Amino acid sequence: MMNPKIIAKAVGAMASGDMMKLMELIPIERSRKEEWLVMGVPILPILMNPLGIVHGGVTAFILDSAMGWSVADATGKQVVTVQMNVHYLAPGKGKKLHVYARPTHLGKQTAVAEAYIENDEGKRIAQATGTFFYTGEPAIPFEETK
Repeated sequence: MMNPKIIAKAVGAMASGDMMKLMELIPIERSRKEEWLVMGVPILPILMNPLGIVHGGVTAFILDSAMGWSVADATGKQVVTVQMNVHYLAPGKGKKLHVYARPTHLGKQTAVAEAYIENDEGKRIAQATGTFFYTGEPAIPFEETK
């Protein structure tokens, strides 16, 4: 059973309209590997669907967040998603999702990025591309964890 405090925080984050606060509830490892931003996301019960695999909406949320963060990190500008295409390749199972994201085009008003997720065995379970619009606001920095 999930911790009631975590559930209350998750409901509060969704009610406030600040979905990024949900990311604060999950202990995400963050690092860089060459041009890729890399995140390690533990597979927690709250992220799973009734089939016992990571929910597809959670997978899309993680890919979207990672791609947006990669563009913001490269440009110093906050972005919003204007288009995203996700391919679900295999069930999200295991202990951790390994997420890789990088920008592939940085234009004057929009950017394009790609991302993929692997399971613990290195099998790709999802991949995505997205187009992002610069909001004019400064980016929230991508801080590496130790």
